[in-house]
Amino acid sequence: MKHMVATLALSMSLAAPAFAQQPENQSERFLKTFDANQDGQVSKDEYIKPHIQQLQGQFDYMDKNKDGGIDKAEADAFAQELQQRMQQQRGNK
Repeated sequence: MKHMVATLALSMSLAAPAFAQQPENQSERFLKTFDANQDGQVSKDEYIKPHIQQLQGQFDYMDKNKDGGIDKAEADAFAQELQQRMQQQRGNK
């Protein structure tokens, strides 16, 4: 669960690190990352699915009372947790 919190800020850049390292292999890495059925192309559903799963997990993590909604207290608690983690990361550098 703690990993989900740390990845919130990165939820929309899942493949970026792989692309940044070897530009000549960007398209191959993209296909390996997202082409789930290995048909040589990435459908919209294949591209979006990992993002949706991650966001669903983050939502479930934030919804502490499991009522299907995030109220102000849960949002405040999550924001405070993120702030603490960011401060810890800055201190570890």
